[in-house]
Amino acid sequence: MPVPCTMKNPEALISIFLVVLNLATGALGQDVSGMTLAEELKGLEPGPRIAYTRHLIREGRDDAEVFFQLAVAYHESSLPDSAIRYYGEAVGRDPDHFKSYVNLGVLYDDRGDLHKAEKNFLAAVRVNPDDVLANSHLAFMIFQQKRYDRAWVFLSKALELAPDHPQPMFYLAIFFWENKMFREALREWEKVVDVAPGSYLADRARENIVLLQKALNDPVPTGDTKPIR
Repeated sequence: MPVPCTMKNPEALISIFLVVLNLATGALGQDVSGMTLAEELKGLEPGPRIAYTRHLIREGRDDAEVFFQLAVAYHESSLPDSAIRYYGEAVGRDPDHFKSYVNLGVLYDDRGDLHKAEKNFLAAVRVNPDDVLANSHLAFMIFQQKRYDRAWVFLSKALELAPDHPQPMFYLAIFFWENKMFREALREWEKVVDVAPGSYLADRARENIVLLQKALNDPVPTGDTKPIR
């Protein structure tokens, strides 16, 4: 729950005062005129960003971007209910707000709500048909619902758009694993490690490579072990 700005909560008032003063005078002496809201807020912790964007809304600002930035701050503060609410406010004001749809898809996926995640990733692809991540995530949401032909439409599009991008490679490996094509899965996860060695996906790929090598060494590999997403 956001902290109300009253004299009983001076920290909230101080946060808004400092942010407003900083933005009004220019951070570190820089001129903020002509900057986007995202540029103005860059480098600030989520708390002050929440305070300032809520201040802007109370002052009458009503565009999609201010609600998006508020949602991002809540998202980064691990407050998913508030993040979902304000991403929704953003797309309500701009039905083509691509980043809000993607982030809503991520949040609903985290909750295990595949249908709502699919709906939002599909909306993102409608707005930007050539986005690799949106196509990849949409494919995986559909795949988990066992609609394999439909999932392949979007994953193949992502692979066509960016053959060396680690995200569609990672999901392709899971597709292979689930179809007991273990050597093909191993090849894709090894490619993920090669193209993005320091990434979160590479860490997950390495864990899956270990699991997969155990499966391959089993005289009768069953594939019952589930890969790490």
